[in-house]
Amino acid sequence: MAYTSDLRLAQPRAAQTGIASKLQTLTADLSQRYARYRVFRDTVNDLAILPDIVLADMGLNRSQIRSVAYEYAYGVKK
Repeated sequence: MAYTSDLRLAQPRAAQTGIASKLQTLTADLSQRYARYRVFRDTVNDLAILPDIVLADMGLNRSQIRSVAYEYAYGVKK
Protein backbone atom coordinates (compact mmCIF):
# COMPACT_ATOMS: atom_id res chain seq x y z
CA MET A 1 0.00 0.00 0.00
CA ALA A 2 1.41 3.37 -1.01
CA TYR A 3 1.00 6.55 0.93
CA THR A 4 0.92 9.96 -0.75
CA SER A 5 1.34 13.23 1.05
CA ASP A 6 -0.68 16.30 0.13
CA LEU A 7 1.97 18.60 1.59
CA ARG A 8 3.94 18.76 -1.63
CA LEU A 9 0.85 19.84 -3.53
CA ALA A 10 -0.25 22.38 -0.94
CA GLN A 11 2.59 24.83 -1.53
CA PRO A 12 2.33 25.08 -5.32
CA ARG A 13 -1.42 25.65 -5.05
CA ALA A 14 -0.84 28.40 -2.51
CA ALA A 15 1.74 29.92 -4.83
CA GLN A 16 -0.70 29.69 -7.73
CA THR A 17 -3.32 31.44 -5.64
CA GLY A 18 -0.87 34.25 -4.99
CA ILE A 19 0.02 34.47 -8.66
CA ALA A 20 -3.63 34.32 -9.68
CA SER A 21 -4.45 37.08 -7.21
CA LYS A 22 -1.60 39.25 -8.51
CA LEU A 23 -2.65 38.58 -12.10
CA GLN A 24 -6.24 39.49 -11.31
CA THR A 25 -5.11 42.71 -9.60
CA LEU A 26 -2.89 43.55 -12.57
CA THR A 27 -5.73 42.91 -15.01
CA ALA A 28 -8.10 45.11 -13.01
CA ASP A 29 -5.48 47.87 -12.81
CA LEU A 30 -4.80 47.77 -16.54
CA SER A 31 -8.51 47.77 -17.27
CA GLN A 32 -9.02 50.84 -15.09
CA ARG A 33 -6.06 52.64 -16.67
CA TYR A 34 -7.33 51.88 -20.16
CA ALA A 35 -10.83 53.11 -19.27
CA ARG A 36 -9.41 56.41 -17.98
CA TYR A 37 -7.24 56.74 -21.08
CA ARG A 38 -10.29 56.21 -23.30
CA VAL A 39 -12.16 58.93 -21.38
CA PHE A 40 -9.18 61.24 -21.93
CA ARG A 41 -8.93 60.47 -25.66
CA ASP A 42 -12.70 60.75 -26.19
CA THR A 43 -12.75 64.11 -24.39
CA VAL A 44 -9.83 65.41 -26.46
CA ASN A 45 -11.50 64.25 -29.67
CA ASP A 46 -14.88 65.74 -28.70
CA LEU A 47 -13.38 69.11 -27.80
CA ALA A 48 -11.09 69.19 -30.84
CA ILE A 49 -13.97 69.02 -33.31
CA LEU A 50 -15.68 72.07 -31.81
CA PRO A 51 -15.24 75.37 -33.61
CA ASP A 52 -13.14 78.07 -31.97
CA ILE A 53 -16.19 80.21 -31.20
CA VAL A 54 -17.81 77.41 -29.19
CA LEU A 55 -14.58 76.78 -27.29
CA ALA A 56 -14.38 80.51 -26.56
CA ASP A 57 -17.95 80.42 -25.20
CA MET A 58 -16.81 77.66 -22.86
CA GLY A 59 -13.84 79.77 -21.81
CA LEU A 60 -11.28 77.55 -23.53
CA ASN A 61 -8.80 77.88 -26.33
CA ARG A 62 -7.26 75.06 -28.35
CA SER A 63 -4.08 74.95 -26.29
CA GLN A 64 -6.09 74.03 -23.19
CA ILE A 65 -7.92 71.04 -24.64
CA ARG A 66 -5.42 68.40 -23.51
CA SER A 67 -5.07 69.79 -19.98
CA VAL A 68 -8.84 70.06 -19.54
CA ALA A 69 -9.33 66.50 -20.82
CA TYR A 70 -6.55 65.22 -18.54
CA GLU A 71 -8.11 66.89 -15.51
CA TYR A 72 -11.52 65.49 -16.43
CA ALA A 73 -10.26 61.92 -16.95
CA TYR A 74 -7.74 61.66 -14.09
CA GLY A 75 -9.09 64.23 -11.64
CA VAL A 76 -5.79 66.09 -11.20
CA LYS A 77 -4.18 69.00 -12.95
CA LYS A 78 -1.24 68.13 -15.11
